[in-house]
Amino acid sequence: MGELIVLKLGGSVITKKSENKMEVDLENLQRLCRDIAEIQKKIKCNFVVVHGAGPFGHVLAEKYRLTEGMKGKESVKGMCETHASMEKLNAIVVEELNKAGLNAMAFQPSTGVMKNRRLISFPIESLKDLIALGITPVGYGDVLVDLETGLNILSGDHLVPYLAVKLKASRIVIATDVSGIFDGDPKRDKNAKLVKEITKENFGKIEVSGSRGVDVTGGMKRKVLELLEVASHGVTSQVVSGIKPGELKSALLGREVGTIIH
Repeated sequence: MGELIVLKLGGSVITKKSENKMEVDLENLQRLCRDIAEIQKKIKCNFVVVHGAGPFGHVLAEKYRLTEGMKGKESVKGMCETHASMEKLNAIVVEELNKAGLNAMAFQPSTGVMKNRRLISFPIESLKDLIALGITPVGYGDVLVDLETGLNILSGDHLVPYLAVKLKASRIVIATDVSGIFDGDPKRDKNAKLVKEITKENFGKIEVSGSRGVDVTGGMKRKVLELLEVASHGVTSQVVSGIKPGELKSALLGREVGTIIH
């Protein structure tokens, strides 16, 4: 089928994250799913899709303080509630991808194991088998067992580079609610400028804005740091808008839009 692309659909793109509502932005999700299906037919590629949580995960994770690790029975309850909430969102994403024409199937990141908030083990062979059949695996940020803290959050932004390296993906494309990485918050500062290229050499000079709405996973800054780490393995990443029509399609076609991280 050609190259393998790990595609992240941000929670801010597919949910009402800025409003902290556990609602899907169905119109936007359906448009993105149609775009992904169209590109797969055009360039004969495989996708692994990871989607963000938005309020489906972040609100509950904050309520139960899951980033603090195991604190007792309430933490276990919170882990189960958050996972169930994410499964609901994941089912909608998978359904819309299938409606658009892809052969999409959910996979559960909770089968992995973390240590000190980093993913150290994951059944990657099962994903390889699905991809070999022409299936698009669809995962998400989740709550996992952590060998140091008892349990913790696996951010989709951490899962994406892990999968890209383990699966030897050709590239990563991330769809957010803005057209790349800016030197300020483009939604609050009209003078904020797009940073077209980020490397380890220039990252320290760039001001990276955080997320709006509840976000327990570190927002944009952590996202960029994760992508810089995977760049050392030769995987280039591209951050683009999933809100602006056509921008994700352009990125998937290899055009220089948004921000390139290498």
